[in-house]
Order: sequence, then structure tokens, then C-alpha cells
Amino acid sequence: MIKLYQFKPFWGLPNASPFCMKAETYLRYRGVVFEAVACSPRESPSKQIPFITIEEAGESKTITDSEKIIDYFESLHDYPMDKGLTALQKATAYLIRSKVEEELYWQITYMRWGDPEGWKVFLPDLNKHMEGLKGKVLPWIIRRILLRQMSKRGMKPDNTEASYAPGIHLLDVLSDLLGNKDYFLDKSIRTIDMSVYAFLANIIDQPYPNIIQNHAKGLDNLVDYCERVNQLIWKDT
Repeated sequence: MIKLYQFKPFWGLPNASPFCMKAETYLRYRGVVFEAVACSPRESPSKQIPFITIEEAGESKTITDSEKIIDYFESLHDYPMDKGLTALQKATAYLIRSKVEEELYWQITYMRWGDPEGWKVFLPDLNKHMEGLKGKVLPWIIRRILLRQMSKRGMKPDNTEASYAPGIHLLDVLSDLLGNKDYFLDKSIRTIDMSVYAFLANIIDQPYPNIIQNHAKGLDNLVDYCERVNQLIWKDT
């Protein structure tokens, strides 16, 4: 029995956390049978989600962190997704994933919690997922903490263009790297695509327009890439 603990689906996305969406995309692609369980980060051993629990032969195993989840299941396969990649391709994948997960995480956080227009539409929908007093108070506490963290990165509510500029530059770089390939390393889908897809989809497929989404939708190869992965893995949901 395998359980994946993560946020509930949100805004028509499989998950509003790109890390949760990354893990679930991988599990679905690999055909792993699992049960999705909605939870909050405070329920995680690491205080972060996603995490999985595996019950097998009377023993229990817990794995936290989306990349460690992928590594665990890949270790069980006779034919890992990244088999055949050169050392250069593996190094390239590592650098792309590291940059995407660092930079686009904050861009997605900013477009929901920092951008005044994004906060205006995010808060009412967030309230629907939180009950009672918690739904009225907790989002504001979280936002105050996140605003301080984003400010240290030069991302402020009163300057959306400057705040989105690093993300827009990274999207252009990703578009150049992808070029006319089907996936980021070659014609086959690899573990790097689990991550890049989840982060791009959380920008392109969320329901409210903003500066970075408008730019992303103008990069046709990134839009086509997301649709390609979506059709491959999520078309039956």
C-alpha cells in the first residue's frame, strides 16, 4: 500500500504545489498504484510535502521530498528513465532542475502571494479550502512570512515587473534549451521532465492571467511541451 500525501487539487491543476505535482506526475507515468491523501505540511515528518508512506510485509517506510520519491522508485526499475544518458546530459538535467525548482518556485509563490492582483483572486479560493477561523487568519500570517522572504529576493508587491523579470528570463532560457525537441534532453521523456513540466504547468495552466503567464503563453514550444506531457500522463483524469 502506497500513499502520497499532498495538497488537494486546486484551480483546475492536479496540484498547486509544483513539487507535489512533480511527484504525482512521475508516479502516474510509471504506473505506480497509490492513494492520494490530502494533508498539510505540518503532518509531514519533514514539515514539507509531498511525502509517501509504503506499507509492505508488515513494515512501514516513509520517504519525503519529491526528488527522493522519484529516486526510490527509479531504483526499483530494471530500465530507469534516465538510462542511456551521457554524463553531460545528466549534468545538464541537474542544473536545469536546480534552477527551475529554485527560481520558478519563488515566481509561482509571488504570483499568488505577492502580486497584488494575484493575491486578490488567490485569497478567496484559498479560504474555501480552509475551515473556520483558520481560513480567515492563517493565509494572512503565511503571506506576511512569505512577503519578508520574497523581499530579500527583491520581489515586492509594488514592483511586479521587476519581481517577474528573473522568471521571464528563465522561461526564455528554457525555451531556447528545449528548441524543437519533444522533451528537454532528447526525444524520450526523462525524470527532468517530471519537474520542469510541473513548474511550467503551474504558471501556464493556472486560471488567472498575470505578467509571467502571458509571457509563457507566448513561447509556443513551452506551451506545446506542457500539452504533450499532459496528454501523455494526465489525459484520463
